[in-house]
Amino acid sequence: MSIFRISKPLAPLHVAPSHEATCVSEALYGERVTLLETHGQWILARQHHDDYEGFIHSDVLAPTDNSYPATTHWVAPRSTLLFSKPDLKSQVMHRIPFAAELTLTAISGSSFSKTHCGFFVWTDHCLSLGTPHPMQVIELAKSHFLGTPYVWGGRSPEGADCSGLIQLLARSQGIHIPRDSGDQEKANNNTVSENQRQQSDIVYWPGHTGLLLDSQSVLHSTAHSLSCVEEPLSDIIDRAGTPSSYKRLFT
Repeated sequence: MSIFRISKPLAPLHVAPSHEATCVSEALYGERVTLLETHGQWILARQHHDDYEGFIHSDVLAPTDNSYPATTHWVAPRSTLLFSKPDLKSQVMHRIPFAAELTLTAISGSSFSKTHCGFFVWTDHCLSLGTPHPMQVIELAKSHFLGTPYVWGGRSPEGADCSGLIQLLARSQGIHIPRDSGDQEKANNNTVSENQRQQSDIVYWPGHTGLLLDSQSVLHSTAHSLSCVEEPLSDIIDRAGTPSSYKRLFT
């Protein structure tokens, strides 16, 4: 099967081959997808990092083959820029989001490094693949996502839904989890009781999830306010009911 990489900052995955169809997730710059079917200018694709499937328009795809180098780095800040030259005054080619993937072919230390696509990125904005983010999860969630718009299917600081937020926080620690909240909950067998819950645990309701900042407050991306906010756990329970589970993902 053909493998493609995402060549634009964000690539929506739709439920059908149309820009008007609902977006169910996003692929980030540099991520790989496998072609499953073609539908004119659209492909049904499977994302490599979580096996999620959806329709992607061909204009956000670049082909790869066995000779294309593997991903070497990922983006640590909320976003970073790709330049045409190793010069901050040169043309900006792309603004790519947190957790986007890069293949660096010439690493120059603390200034610019060259990507396989011929662009240049600020080296200090990149972490080697497999290296966890230096921030603790709660600190990262607040700095990168607090105030982010709620976007159905979103997976970036430009816009995220509840499970996209949790998936990205897990990615920051080198942990790969499913895309949707129900699948995340089922895949994690490390359940803790209500009395054992603590900061950095994940709380789930049917169709919703968030990160515990402490035993009584949650950071979550919510359609209730169309944003990523800090909120008392009790307020969410008043709206959504008793949580279905608390899960320990981060240690």
